[in-house]
Amino acid sequence: MTRSEENLVNMFRTTDTFLDTNNDLLKEYEPIITTHARLKSRLVDINELVEIQANSTKVQTGLKINEKVELDRIMIKVSDAMGAEAAATNDQELKMIADWPKSLLNRLREGDYHIKVQQVYKTALPLAAKLTKWGVTEEEIESLNTLSTSLQKRTPDIRNVKVVTKQASTELKEKISLQNTELKESMDKLMKPLININPTLYGQYTNARIVIDKNASQSKSKDDPTTDKPI
Repeated sequence: MTRSEENLVNMFRTTDTFLDTNNDLLKEYEPIITTHARLKSRLVDINELVEIQANSTKVQTGLKINEKVELDRIMIKVSDAMGAEAAATNDQELKMIADWPKSLLNRLREGDYHIKVQQVYKTALPLAAKLTKWGVTEEEIESLNTLSTSLQKRTPDIRNVKVVTKQASTELKEKISLQNTELKESMDKLMKPLININPTLYGQYTNARIVIDKNASQSKSKDDPTTDKPI
């Protein structure tokens, strides 16, 4: 959400709160109540879209990085243990599979990386009892499979979050525009007679309708397009 959109949404919420608080004073004006109900319903949608948009890829990316670091650590540990067992038994095939230098950890493509993890996992599993003396537990061997499976799911999860966030941003922009237009063209005009009927209440409404830029170091000028209040 852009700063301008955030400022508008905050104004929508402030205006909604004002209308809720003064419902008893306004209930005899049916068009105002009906318009407020419509605005409130759309505000619910806007709030939901704001939450969806805020669900960035940072969480999924962070989890992916943490899982990759842990998987790398266990891969090296299990490979080193298999390498020691291969040296002790002069098992050349095992030695080749256990050859897993740290330099490869971030050089392999993601698909090739997981193929290698599965190769190490399937080779190490039947050797679990023998690898114990080299400091590797069966749980660690099993974690090669579980971490690899989880890690592979992170990439489409991140992609899905990006798609959903983009869709939410588009819909949010549309709803913010509709909400702002209805406030200007409908609610502001419906409230205008209160200048004479209840000037104090009308003044409170105009205050609620002011768009405030909370991130600005100074107040917005009256000519700023994001500053909006009834005329």
